[in-house]
Amino acid sequence: MNELALVTNGESYFNQHIAQHLKDIGFNVIIIFRTLEGQSTFEQSLSIEGVHTRLIDKLDERAMEFLTGEIQEKWGTLDVLIHGNEELDEEKSLAEDSERFGYKIEAIFNEIFFYNKMATSLMIKKKTGKIIFPLIYDPLYYAEYCSSPVLNQGKISLMKCLSRELGAFRINVNAITFGYHRTTQEGKELKELKRKVEIFSLKPQLPQLKDMIPALDMLVAPPVQYIGGENIHIGVGIETSL
Repeated sequence: MNELALVTNGESYFNQHIAQHLKDIGFNVIIIFRTLEGQSTFEQSLSIEGVHTRLIDKLDERAMEFLTGEIQEKWGTLDVLIHGNEELDEEKSLAEDSERFGYKIEAIFNEIFFYNKMATSLMIKKKTGKIIFPLIYDPLYYAEYCSSPVLNQGKISLMKCLSRELGAFRINVNAITFGYHRTTQEGKELKELKRKVEIFSLKPQLPQLKDMIPALDMLVAPPVQYIGGENIHIGVGIETSL
């Protein structure tokens, strides 16, 4: 497989695991970082070929034009865009500066717009591509997970609109929502976490988040090419109505 996937928000371990998995199933991968420190830390732990890091500390039209040119020159096109989860703690952000909370959300969607514009300019030409929004299930916010209900609902709405617009070009746009997972190690903290998520399932098992990421395969390499505008839930007992 010589297909190319791009993953944003590389500072997050969640998105690093996604990049690693895509590499493992045969993709070439570009993972974008916003800070030199984050990029350097990731590169020091990297011992595999096929994952390429890029630093974009100022996201604007010029940066996207440069990235587009590089993709066309080295790989020809872009096959998959993963909008990496920001892992924004909205409760904390709102409490720290309620007046700026809205601006922070707006800035994130501006970044999403730039990446969508860049990706679709390449995908439309060949009439194929995948755009995916990985999310953390909203109600886990109440179990002290780093979930972002405001961002999630905005992304789901955007995803559905994009799917309608881009379906004519055979570009599939979807979201995938990950349910409860292990955020702590064995011991009292893990037992307490299991207690909190028992509202979703009887005696819930808590997998590592990285062990749930292969569920992405159903969207990056679907059995049929007609999955679009969907929010697929991964996790026993979580609602399917979002």
